[in-house]
Order: sequence, then C-alpha cells, then structure tokens
Amino acid sequence: MEKKTAFEQAALMWKQNAQALQNLNQIVNPDTYQSLYDLIRACKGRIATMGMGTSSIAARKIAHMLCVANVPSFFVSAGDAAHGALGSVQKEDIVIAVSKGGNTEELVNLIDSLKQKHVTLVVITQNPESQLAKAADLVLHISIEESDHKRMLPTASILCIISIFDAIADELTKRPEFSEEIFYLNHNHGAVGSLLKEKIRK
Repeated sequence: MEKKTAFEQAALMWKQNAQALQNLNQIVNPDTYQSLYDLIRACKGRIATMGMGTSSIAARKIAHMLCVANVPSFFVSAGDAAHGALGSVQKEDIVIAVSKGGNTEELVNLIDSLKQKHVTLVVITQNPESQLAKAADLVLHISIEESDHKRMLPTASILCIISIFDAIADELTKRPEFSEEIFYLNHNHGAVGSLLKEKIRK
C-alpha cells in the first residue's frame, strides 16, 4: 500500500476535524446547550474557566470570547488555584471546567472548595461518569473521536469545544444591551477595532 505524504495525512486530519464540527448539532444536547447559554447570560458574578494541558488553552479562549461579548470572564490555572488563586472565584461566579476524561487531578482537588464557595460548576467532558461530572451543576457531554493518528490527543474535541463557546459568545452579542459602542470599548485595537471605529463614526 502506498504511503500517504505528510500533506495527504494533514488533509485527512482536516477532513476529520471538519466532520466533527459538522456533526456537533447531533452531538450536543440542545437542552443542555440552552441551559448553558441561559446560565452564562444570567450570571450575576463572573465566569472563571479552568483546564489543564490543551484543555487550558480552550479554557483561555472561552474566557476571552466571553469578555469580548461583555461577560466578565477570566482564566484561572487549576494548579495555581490550589495555592491561593482560587480566591479569585467568589459566590455567584460560574466555573467552567474543561477536562476530557473528567478526572483531572488538579481540578478534582478543587471540588470541595468550589462547593463551599457556592459557585455554579459547569463541566465539559467526554466522561459523564467522571468525578468532575458527578460534582457538576451542569454537564456538557462531548463525545468526539480525535483526529490524530493515535486517536488520543485533544484535537477534534478541542476544536469543537471552542466552536461551541464561539457560538455562545456570538449569541450573547445579539443581546439588546450589547452595542457597537460597547464592542468598541472592549476591542478598540487591531483590524476589528478599526472597523468598529468606522461604524461608530457613521
């Protein structure tokens, strides 16, 4: 059998990633998605996102997009949280924890503290029977086959998680209280800032 070139392998991976994204409407539970959106929209505190490894990168992206949508959000390192940084999370906040297996030690170790702080815990995981999922107030179960050749690394799943929260952030910018002026205040530099500035002037 002829061995595929590196580019052909890449094209196959991209195709699998695209298929995973295309199938999200069948993978994500609509009621859970709506509940997640409603929770974020009604949040009276702030949104804290957490994750370890590649999941932490997705968590940072989630926090950034929510900030752009004018929802106060921040990323907190799960490792640092156990050494004092959890003080940044307070009552009425929502914690969104991203963990593929749902048993990430650094996150599991925070469960008791989060419960005592009376925050809402949202867990994004492929394992609804995990420790994090069982402790969560809301679980977004995302079961997706990864696109790396070993089917182990967080590849397609991370792209899908980011896409889910991109959609939530986009929906949040449709709120009546969100305006081009607020958008510009939050994003006044770069190409987006320049475009928004022109819109406001008009």
